[in-house]
Amino acid sequence: MSLKAVVKRERRIPRWKLEEAEELSKLISNHRVIAIFRLTGLRANLLHEVRKILRGAAILRVAKRNLFKKTAEKVGKPELVKLVEDIKEPVGLIFSNISAFRLKIILDKNRIPMHAKAGEKADFDVVIPEMNTGLPPGPVLSDFAKLHIPTRIEGGQIWIAKDTVVARKGEEISPALAALLARLDIRAVLKGVSVERAFEDGVLLTKEQLEIDLEKIKEDLAAAHGQAFTLATEIGYITKETIIPVLLRAYAQARTLALEAAIPSKEIIGDLLLKAETLARILKEAAKIS
Repeated sequence: MSLKAVVKRERRIPRWKLEEAEELSKLISNHRVIAIFRLTGLRANLLHEVRKILRGAAILRVAKRNLFKKTAEKVGKPELVKLVEDIKEPVGLIFSNISAFRLKIILDKNRIPMHAKAGEKADFDVVIPEMNTGLPPGPVLSDFAKLHIPTRIEGGQIWIAKDTVVARKGEEISPALAALLARLDIRAVLKGVSVERAFEDGVLLTKEQLEIDLEKIKEDLAAAHGQAFTLATEIGYITKETIIPVLLRAYAQARTLALEAAIPSKEIIGDLLLKAETLARILKEAAKIS
């Protein structure tokens, strides 16, 4: 084989890279939302669980940044390069046709309980329940004692004597507790994928722009609904929600006007007579005084 042929062969693009580029081009072309997340610190089993959560709503892929940029330019969407242009660390990609905001809400709501590492903070109250640990008596007993976890020996194994809270939400997990929780297969932290930025219909959305306070939005919507309802009722704007209060208000106003103008009707005749009787009594008392 000639040197020229060898050089040509070395420069040939690997088949796997061509296949990956082809898949990426299809994903980019067929989805209006593309989001990225950082891969650093994420475990493979976590990504597997996230894929299951997103099934039917989005597709998760891990690809090299340079390959993604070249593919985006090749399919005529060079603006997508902005997703990764200033990020040096590995990233994951999410392709979807649902709103980027909804995608982030799904990911935030479905974080997965995982074993805690030393130094991480508990995402909820961590309880070691009363149970058979399956561990034989030995040095591990001192670990339970140091963490103030009551135990007993039964059948040659260590049992937890009662439900014990070993960390409150927000408290830091110590190295000893992290190791013990892992041995007991007890989770203490919630892990998930955090969207860094996303492109939706040609608009770049940052992590900050994607943050939504759902409770605040609910409160604002409730307040807006109340204000709109009050205004519509006041001006007599008819909708299926306001028709009854508008009619009740109109009835009350008509009744008040009829009483003031002394217009007799079967609905107010009793009130008119009572009003006339009251006025007559007042007039009679006034005449006696004079």
